[in-house]
Amino acid sequence: MPDKPTEKVSFYEILLNSSNSTSTSSGNASNLESGDLPTDLTFNDENLMAVVAYSVLFVIAASGNLTVFITLFRNRHLKSRVNLFILHLSLADLIVAFIMVPMEIIWHATVAWKGGDLACRILMFFRTFGLYLSSFILVTISLDRYFAILHPLSLNDANKRGKIMLLLSWIFSFVASIPQIDVSSFVMVALQHVCDNKNR
Repeated sequence: MPDKPTEKVSFYEILLNSSNSTSTSSGNASNLESGDLPTDLTFNDENLMAVVAYSVLFVIAASGNLTVFITLFRNRHLKSRVNLFILHLSLADLIVAFIMVPMEIIWHATVAWKGGDLACRILMFFRTFGLYLSSFILVTISLDRYFAILHPLSLNDANKRGKIMLLLSWIFSFVASIPQIDVSSFVMVALQHVCDNKNR
C-alpha cells in the first residue's frame, strides 16, 4: 500500500503543537474552543514593545526620508549623480517606512492577519522589495565611488553607468521579491488568521 503524501506544516502550526504538547488531544480541542491561544498568538508585553519601537522608527524614518526626498526632488535640476543616488535611496527607505513598518505595527497590535490573502501576498512582496532596493542602491553607491576613484576623469561614462546601475537595482529588487507572491499565504491557525510562508 503506497504511503500517504506528507502534509506541509507551517511554522505557526509547529508552534501551536509544541506549546500544547503537554496537554492531551481532548485538552487541546477544549483549549482551542475556549479561545486559549499560545503566547505568540496573543497580544503580550513583547508585542507592546514592538508596537512602540516600530512607531518611533516610523516617525523617524518617515520624517527624515521625506525631508531628504522633497529637498532633492525640488533640486533635481542640479543633475548631480550623488543626489540622484540619494534620491533613489530615500525613495527605497520610504517604501520600507510606509509599507513595511505600518504593516509590522498593525500585525503586532492585532497579532492576527486581518487583510486577507491578496493583501498578504502584495504586502509581503513590497515588504521584501523595499529591503532589497535599499540594499542594491547602497551597493550601487559603493560601486560608483569605486569607479570614481578608479577612473576620476570619465564623467560622461560615470553618469550613464550610474543610471544603468540604478535601473538594474530596481529590476533586481523586483525580480528577487516576486517569489513572495507565491510563497506567502493567508492561513488559519488556532482560531487566528496569519500571513505565513506556506513553504516553511
